[in-house]
Amino acid sequence: IGKYEVRSRLGQGATSTVWLAWDPFAQREVAVKVISPEVLHDRERGKLYRHLLVNEASLAGKLLHPHIVQIYDAVVDEAQSYIVMEYVAGGTLEPYCTPDRLLPMVDLVEMIFKCTRALDFAYRLGVIHRDLKPANILRAGSSGSDVKISDFGAALSASSDQTAVAGIGSPAYMSPQQVKDHPLNHQSDIFSLGVVMYQLLTGQLPFQGSNNISIVYQIANVEPPPPSALRKGIPPAVDAIVMRAM
Repeated sequence: IGKYEVRSRLGQGATSTVWLAWDPFAQREVAVKVISPEVLHDRERGKLYRHLLVNEASLAGKLLHPHIVQIYDAVVDEAQSYIVMEYVAGGTLEPYCTPDRLLPMVDLVEMIFKCTRALDFAYRLGVIHRDLKPANILRAGSSGSDVKISDFGAALSASSDQTAVAGIGSPAYMSPQQVKDHPLNHQSDIFSLGVVMYQLLTGQLPFQGSNNISIVYQIANVEPPPPSALRKGIPPAVDAIVMRAM
């Protein structure tokens, strides 16, 4: 892929494939996210995905923070489009969202704190993530509490036209501002991080439904039970932080 020597496939989604590769110039392992050509050429959604790709590429070298995945390089053209990122070995927090694989609470609290530092840094640069979820938070190793936020493709500049691209994000983690298509600020990311913390504490989402319409209604109108109602041993202070965030 360009100058990068592919080692193995790290993962695959609906719109892209992520490869572990070697950068021979910088002498380091990197993660290369290659966007499927058919996605960018899609008549209906191609323009949106191209916007997201260019958006993420534009942040290369800007969001330099210990808890944000660094973007090193990006290529956007007809032949091949990809983004080169820092390789984070531990994988995402998705596996820890089920009741039988919950993280130690002390590690989880530390991880969320580090996420707040990263989001605060991004917002001070005028960037709102707007697609926070466990799949976009990477663990630096198989143990410990070091994390990095990834995938700023849906990120929004706080000073830009916020209605330019609607319908971005994962419904279960969207803030009330997002589902109502209102202008967004840092509070939208705080809400989404609260949902992530709730899920990692309890093994289930605070807002559930058989379809997106049902989930969106709950987000806008329903207050879920505190995490301690679903898992014993959660301190009142942690309950309060999660409920305040949401």
